[in-house]
Formats: sequence, structure tokens, C-alpha cells
Amino acid sequence: MKPLLFTALVFCCFVITSCSRYQLNVISSTNGTKNQQTGDFEFENDSVKVAYSFYGPDAPVTVNVQNKLDKPLYIDWQKSAMIIDGKAVSYAPNKVAITGSIDAQTDSYHYNNNPSFSNPGYTTGSINAVAGLPKNTTFLPPHSQSSNTSVRLTKGFLNIPDSVFHKVRMVYKYQDTVSLTKVKSADFSDQNSPLRFKSYLTLYIVNGNEVQPATYQHDFFVSRSLTTTMNPKQFREFNQKRGNYFINSKATGYAKAMAGIGVATAIGAGGAISNSQNNSK
Repeated sequence: MKPLLFTALVFCCFVITSCSRYQLNVISSTNGTKNQQTGDFEFENDSVKVAYSFYGPDAPVTVNVQNKLDKPLYIDWQKSAMIIDGKAVSYAPNKVAITGSIDAQTDSYHYNNNPSFSNPGYTTGSINAVAGLPKNTTFLPPHSQSSNTSVRLTKGFLNIPDSVFHKVRMVYKYQDTVSLTKVKSADFSDQNSPLRFKSYLTLYIVNGNEVQPATYQHDFFVSRSLTTTMNPKQFREFNQKRGNYFINSKATGYAKAMAGIGVATAIGAGGAISNSQNNSK
């Protein structure tokens, strides 16, 4: 019966990974320049060069700041934020959750004519707390750079009505086979995008006792969304990691149902193995 248990477990993993729906979202900017090689969005002047990348599940925002000056530059993350659909999310959260557990043993030693230990006492419990963080400021020496990845744009799929999608053909490559396949695609402008967001960065330099701050605003929006049951990484257009798009996925209802059947099979097989072992004793 052990091969049956193994097969059921493999079946669960296969169903979950193969029966998934993907949503790929392409990002554009209204005031930035896209690097054609990396897909990152870049903003540059005589003092700094700022680059943004959003590649990864739930669109992690990676901000890279390069100091072009001959003097130190400071990034004040505490006074910088991402504005996602009107809600400010700080690049430097001022609290961090702390979780843990306690598992301790206490022994008491009695010293008299017959030194001995008493019965030990046991303590168990859990820790749930919040600790404050100091203000987060990055020091950038002249002609150096630093990155921050502390914010994600989404939690799962964007809420986009099915009526806005239309079918398009895309080049799909699987192993050595290249073919055309249909996927659902929708295009958006800055005005009707399902996700619009802004980045505010506060930087400053110090001249003697004088602090000279500067604030930069960079605007973005999702300009295209694709949905498919095929892994978008196999599409020729999206087969490389680029900073101007992100991919989310979730199991389909069919995958969940079949995975449940597989789990039930595994449990049944496990019970059969256990009974067989008990009967053989």
C-alpha cells in the first residue's frame, strides 16, 4: 500500500501546480523612463538616479537610489511612502510584530542534611508583542547606491471584470515546441487602470548645520492585464524577469477539488497501511 500513498501525494502536488490560473500585470509610468534591457523604471537628474522594479508575486516594490553627488546623501524612508489607490504605505513601518513560544523547566534545590532537588516545574506559553523601530535613514556616500524592498502592491489577483478582456494570440514555448495560444488580455489607461499608485521619496543633504531636503514623486499604473491557465513565463514576451510586470497565481476550483480527492486517497491509504501493520504484529 505504500506505493499508493506515495502516488496520491504526488498527484496532489501535480494537480495544484498544473491547474492554476495566472494573472500577469504590466506596469507603465506617466513620468518615468523604462529601461529597455531590464524593464525597470528610471528617474534621473544631476543629483540622483532612482530605479523601480516590481517583478515577483504580489509586486514587491524595489527602490534603488544612486547618489551622483560628490557629497553624502541621506534617504529618509520614514518620510517616504507608496500611495496605493489613495492609501499611504510607509517604506519604513514603525512597528514589527514579535511572535514566539516559551518552554521552560524550573528545578528547586533544597540544602539540608539530605540535599536534594524537588519535583521540577514546567512553564509553557506564547509571545505576541509589537516592538517599535527607530527612524529609518539610509546614508549614501558619494557615488554609491542602496536598495529598499519593504512594500508589496497587491495581495493576490486584481479585481478586474471579465467583460473588459478580449482574446489575443501569443507565442508560447514549452520545451522545444513553439506555438500560438489564446489568452485573455485587457488594456488600460492611467484614468481607468485597476491599480494606480505613486511613490514619494524624501532625500536630503547636509551643508554644515543646514539640512536641505528634496522630495520626488513618481507615478505608475497597471496598463495591461493577462489571464491564462498557462504559465506566463513560457510566453516569449514574458520569459525573462523584468521590472515592469508581476505575476500572481491561484489554484482553480478543479485543482482544489482534485487535490481534496488526492488527500482523501492519501488518508485512506495511510489508514490501510496502519491497519495492515497492526494486523501483522
